[in-house]
Amino acid sequence: QQFGWDLRESDGGWRGVMDGPTGRADLKEIKVSGDSVTFETRINSPMGAINLAFSGAVQGDQISGTCKTLYGNAQFNGTRG
Repeated sequence: QQFGWDLRESDGGWRGVMDGPTGRADLKEIKVSGDSVTFETRINSPMGAINLAFSGAVQGDQISGTCKTLYGNAQFNGTRG
């Protein structure tokens, strides 16, 4: 699946949303340390609500990492747009 994140530093912390085929979801528990970023979200799917936990590394305009779900882990990658 393709999705997009809008992740921004705000008031000394981070906030963000994820847009995808199932709609928009708020990002929670956002942590940024150096090149590493982690966050969680909950999306709606035909199988019901699913919790997702993302852990990734940023290099320049690229990000890659792992998305953990109840159904297993998936690799992701993307480009800053």
